[in-house]
Amino acid sequence: VPGLHVTCVLCACVWVQAGRRRYLTRSCSHFTRELVLQDGYSRMAKDDTAHALRFHLQELRDADTAVRMGGLHDISLGADDRNEAHNEVMYGEGCPWRKDPTDCSTPDMPGRGDVNEHGLQYLLVSFFDAIETVLSRYAPISAEFNMNFRTHEEIATADEYAFVNVSKDRVALLSADPDVKFILSAFAGDVFNGLGTTLQIFYQETSDVLAQTHVETRLLFAVYIGFVAMFFYMSLFRKTIRVALHEVDKARGFVMMMPTHVLKSEEVHHMVEFFLPGEEEEGADDKSQTSDRHTDAPARPMFSQSSTGFQVVAR
Repeated sequence: VPGLHVTCVLCACVWVQAGRRRYLTRSCSHFTRELVLQDGYSRMAKDDTAHALRFHLQELRDADTAVRMGGLHDISLGADDRNEAHNEVMYGEGCPWRKDPTDCSTPDMPGRGDVNEHGLQYLLVSFFDAIETVLSRYAPISAEFNMNFRTHEEIATADEYAFVNVSKDRVALLSADPDVKFILSAFAGDVFNGLGTTLQIFYQETSDVLAQTHVETRLLFAVYIGFVAMFFYMSLFRKTIRVALHEVDKARGFVMMMPTHVLKSEEVHHMVEFFLPGEEEEGADDKSQTSDRHTDAPARPMFSQSSTGFQVVAR
């Protein structure tokens, strides 16, 4: 019944978190670039940029855990336990998000192993590790994590951001540092595209569940309509039969009350013909056959009394 798919429909919120993984991946790439350059274009202090990067990294990890294993963001059952297509992308061999799934070369992440043997999850974990490395290398030492980066209106109007210039030395770090280069490549590279492939898998899963639920709902409705129609038909049929039997009883009572003893023979025949069509003809045939038998039978002697005594009369 359609109610069996309620759990699957509720698990459709997985693709919401799967979509957040793509957004958070690009957010981490953006804040990594701002942390390394620190040229003022983001209108954020270095501490706030580092806190923003840490915050989005933790959100990305939570979203990934919720999608794969559940237990977070109102997701009770993760994709690892129910979706084989997702698991093939995350843990299987090859790179199905690329035009050539067999080409899994990763020049932007040297020394991190072969993605072809580990799947997208290995690539995603490498992305997490690279961000941690960048934070330890470029983030200032902060006493305590805070969320001030979400309210930086006063900093945005500070005089220190009146004029901003790009530092060529800092720009060179974007390609010189392998971890930074790998993180920036994820903005529209393997990590982003791979997560997009899993997102399409969840879209298709939700579509299939809703389509199956729709078909079963229509089937259940058809069965319900058929049952209701059959119930009313049987009720109407039985009521009609009862009414017909009642009318038969009334007709029989009417016939029984008719004074047939005062009717002529022809009138009786007409009445019988009306209530029992065909019976009169059968009765006439039987009567004729009886008279024939009487005609063919030998005459029986009858006795009659006269003035002279008893006489035998042939009949």
